[in-house]
Amino acid sequence: MSSLLRFRRWRTGKFEIENWRLKIYNAQHYTMSDFEIYKKAAVVLRAGENVALITVISTEGSTPGKVGYKMLVWGQDAQTLRPGSGQALGTVGGGLVEAEVIDMAKRSLSRTGNQVFKFTFDGLTNNERGICGGVMELLVETFDQKSLPLFQDLLAAIENGQKGALVSIISPKRAAKKVFLKKISDLRMPIGGPKTEIENIDSLGDQPEKRTLQGGVEAFIEPVLEEPMVFIFGAGHLSYHICRCAKSVNFRVTVCDDRAEFANKSRFADADNIIVESFETVFDRIDVNKNSYIVIVTRGHQSDQIVLEKAVKTDAKYVGMIGSKKKTATILKGLQEKGIPQKVLTRVYSPIGISIGAVTPQEIALSIVCELTKIRRLGETPAIKHMRISARGPAQHWAGQEGK
Repeated sequence: MSSLLRFRRWRTGKFEIENWRLKIYNAQHYTMSDFEIYKKAAVVLRAGENVALITVISTEGSTPGKVGYKMLVWGQDAQTLRPGSGQALGTVGGGLVEAEVIDMAKRSLSRTGNQVFKFTFDGLTNNERGICGGVMELLVETFDQKSLPLFQDLLAAIENGQKGALVSIISPKRAAKKVFLKKISDLRMPIGGPKTEIENIDSLGDQPEKRTLQGGVEAFIEPVLEEPMVFIFGAGHLSYHICRCAKSVNFRVTVCDDRAEFANKSRFADADNIIVESFETVFDRIDVNKNSYIVIVTRGHQSDQIVLEKAVKTDAKYVGMIGSKKKTATILKGLQEKGIPQKVLTRVYSPIGISIGAVTPQEIALSIVCELTKIRRLGETPAIKHMRISARGPAQHWAGQEGK
């Protein structure tokens, strides 16, 4: 192992805890769909090979990987470590740390269990790991074919929109264990020995985190949530690009239009669902909830207004409509005259999208999906700002400004 890497390994009987503040990030599906990683794990396990799952379980300060980042490693010849041997899917932040942890994972493939590694990015320019200045913990779990049911259950739950909690016992006080709790009754099931339970799924929130359970057992808990659904109303050229862009950042997509020649699988190969139905009645065929995003880009003002009138009455997390300021004002005024309260109409994002000077359909689609992502990650926060440090003033004032 490279002498450049300084980390603390947790082992049964040789365990120490540092008291430092954990910075928990909004970390759902950062780099790719967890579904794809679990799916590949199931395929490899079914073939009789072991897999190693690497997960970022905590961070402090600035780090290349965030809590919830994960990758899968498999294909290691247990007798050799030839260059290029083994395969990987996903990322935990890239760079030297990722290369080193992949190497660690390959070495662990011959045995099951877990290990926790801590990496420090100490801010020194001669540190090949980077100068971020933060600390990152990674959990490496190795599974054999006996764990195939775990990944099969995860895949089935995600496909069926079930909620649950994926729990990894990482404390040396208990044997390594990973379980998927998919029923409310499971939440009081002992998962790490006597007096080790998760009391209530509602207390988990929607972000992964490391926490101490009953009995002092350390665990990393990942809520398993349904990926948000984007309902695109309209199946024109812009919708095509919105669909592709939204899928690339792990939204599910349903395309709705009343024209079968436009709304079909040959045009929208990436869409999860395609519904051909009148805009007057299509809401009877879809399930819009608090995890839904509505994008209105139909072929005309009248259709936009029909959809918007129904959309603002739903629990959708986001409602956006394409159009100029004049069109938006006209439609909103018309809906207010029909008795829809002003408070309800203030939910509408229109003109739609983040202002990036978009011109082409591809750029407009990007600006719209940027807005969806902003709402997903940051919610109703003030306008987005540039992150460049050069915008903060002279170099002599940069020190200590991170996060301001």
